[in-house]
Amino acid sequence: MARRNKQSISTFLVSAVGMLCTLKVFVWVMETKVLHTPIEIPFLNYGIIIGVVLLVLRITSVLIMNNVRKSKRYATEAANAISVPLDVDAFYCASCGNKVSEKVRNYCLERPNKFNNQVFCYEHQR
Repeated sequence: MARRNKQSISTFLVSAVGMLCTLKVFVWVMETKVLHTPIEIPFLNYGIIIGVVLLVLRITSVLIMNNVRKSKRYATEAANAISVPLDVDAFYCASCGNKVSEKVRNYCLERPNKFNNQVFCYEHQR
């Protein structure tokens, strides 16, 4: 509800393009129905084209940002979905969740800079 009172870039662009198109229609009616002479308004067509292009760019950027947010959310959900079993005597790979030996665990934990204090199986150590 708080969003209704705010003017966004998109609503401004829609309003501007609508106003320019209304002006173009008004000029056309005046030219053809009332005055029967051409009316020159410099750059009116350019203004409409620029407004439409800016509106399309804005909509595209909103859609791209939405897709980026969705992909980040799905990535974090997928990362959180990998659960490591809570078996005290067993050790598991931080990447795939496969069981690893104590020797592999010790190798990874002895190299905190290389493995970021995590345990990885042979396949994911590369």
